Amino acid sequence: MKRLRIGVIGLGRLGYHHAMNVTKSQRAILSAVSDPFPEALKRAVDNFDVPGYADYKEMIVRDDVDAIVVATPTKTHYDVLMDCIETKKPIFVEKPITFTVEESEAIMKAVEEKNIFLQVGFMRRFDPGHVAAKEAIVSGKCGKPIYIHDCQRDPNGPPPAYVPESGGLFVDMGIHDLDVARWLMGREITEIYAQGAVLKHEFLKELNDVDDGQMLLKFQDGGLGMIEISRNANDVYDTRTEVIGLEKSVFVGQNQLTPYTLIGNQEITVDMANWCLGRFKDAYELEMQAFVDCVLDGKPSMVTAYDGMMGIKLALAATESYKTNKPVKITY
Repeated sequence: MKRLRIGVIGLGRLGYHHAMNVTKSQRAILSAVSDPFPEALKRAVDNFDVPGYADYKEMIVRDDVDAIVVATPTKTHYDVLMDCIETKKPIFVEKPITFTVEESEAIMKAVEEKNIFLQVGFMRRFDPGHVAAKEAIVSGKCGKPIYIHDCQRDPNGPPPAYVPESGGLFVDMGIHDLDVARWLMGREITEIYAQGAVLKHEFLKELNDVDDGQMLLKFQDGGLGMIEISRNANDVYDTRTEVIGLEKSVFVGQNQLTPYTLIGNQEITVDMANWCLGRFKDAYELEMQAFVDCVLDGKPSMVTAYDGMMGIKLALAATESYKTNKPVKITY
């Protein structure tokens, strides 16, 4: 059986997790890893027993690296991706694809011109609950989807040093929800009106960021939506999605039989994860398996460079709307 030999660039929290998921696939082999930080590199080399490189450029040209996972800080994505594209090897890249629409469009153009397989890491598209919702919508059971409500709540605030590297709340967190919205509704967003505030973590004011936000959406061919994002869920990671159709509705991540739950300080046990890697454990594994399967089976990417470009375009529009306190129309 042919197995896809994968090299991973970037061995932080998500990069290491992606490397681990590669090793879980029966159709893939983790063949090499790369990270400029010695401690991160040594940890992966020791635990996975693979060659390690401080310079990713040495790793991506190896003959035993068939495909590449890019999980470096987003500010490095453009240069790293352009180098990887030159190898003509399939690429998996963590979201956001880049921090600007212009760079994302350039990546998209390069991928198309060189016919490179690229998958963007919007893992919720592989979460079993979200997949079931999408199947129900596509099958016509729900009728035309007319409204979506999505929320994502992190358990606590981010480390202060991370905030300037994150792109801000609407990019760092909201990009996932915006992708889910356009994916489940099956059409593009035409207008965003966003609001944000610092409600708990005062240090964010000095960093020009917020810990809570909300986005009102309008869609092509009708349809409305609302997205909530928060860094104040008090020790749990809470994400939910509701899509209202003309005939039926679908709900993901909700226990409708529990009328009231008090959450905070681990005083009670609730059926909720304490971080995204727990809540979306299956999704992260399934998205990597989808990458492997699509490459080996010659199938198109399930999350394209265009999806990555649209994610950052919408997230930046939300950021602009928050800062100007005005709705922002999305042009196509």
